[in-house]
Amino acid sequence: MRRLFALLVLVALVLGVLYYWKYQPGRLPTLQSDKLGAVGTKLGEVGESVSEKFRATKAKGAVKAALELNRNLSAYSIAVDAHDDGSVVLGGEVPTEDVRVLAERVAANVPDVARVENQLRVNPGVALAGAEGRSIGENFDDHALEAKVKMAYSLSRDMKGTDVSVSSFRREVTLAGTVGSEAQRKLAVEIAQQTPQVATVKDTLQVAGAAGGAAPVAAPAPATAADPARAAASALAANPNLAGYALTVQSAGGQLTLTGRVRTGAEKDLAGVVARDAARQAVQNDVIVQP
Repeated sequence: MRRLFALLVLVALVLGVLYYWKYQPGRLPTLQSDKLGAVGTKLGEVGESVSEKFRATKAKGAVKAALELNRNLSAYSIAVDAHDDGSVVLGGEVPTEDVRVLAERVAANVPDVARVENQLRVNPGVALAGAEGRSIGENFDDHALEAKVKMAYSLSRDMKGTDVSVSSFRREVTLAGTVGSEAQRKLAVEIAQQTPQVATVKDTLQVAGAAGGAAPVAAPAPATAADPARAAASALAANPNLAGYALTVQSAGGQLTLTGRVRTGAEKDLAGVVARDAARQAVQNDVIVQP
């Protein structure tokens, strides 16, 4: 009986010691603190991952913007991808090795870009990204530049009565039409050259009476309004960038249609601009691009 009682007391003491050890003051808060610490570490890892994703997205957008803001690259479709480690991958096709190298250099200069993996392929026959070969901004700037040059002509007394058409392609201004004298031709070129934002001027102006003869050689000027198809065809033939192509302008029901073949989308767009300005009306551009 005594032994049984002693055994029960011993078991009770052991249980009491275990209970005290497990639920002693400060033990529970320590366990909770450990759990909170693990949760905090996990949240920190998640936050860091989100931050890396954000930096990669920001770098991708910045590189895309830098490529689109470069006038030598904006016309091409260049794919951009970015990774969490700060590296950027360029993909797609460009026409020359120079363009490929330029794209890599522009991307590498963007802040927060650690490394550029250039996967661009060189394909001489690659087409421009836009159907017209110009970005929206370039197209807007060209039309604004045409208006500036025409305004400058209208404000010059010595240019009064002249018939000069102005077309701009990436700030390269082409002058076409007929003027009354060599002095007016030189003045027209000078005014265009002095107009802000004009890069170069191509002079295809004709001086009335200089090409042959006496009589009404100045007739082509009125023909611009009376025969817009003929005026457009003459302007295309006079343009040094387009003279080598067999481009034709046809008129049907008052609608002008431009046809033929060129090698690049940029040349197609230039042909449309030249024909439109010479005819002084809308021209449907059905020219086919065939590299």
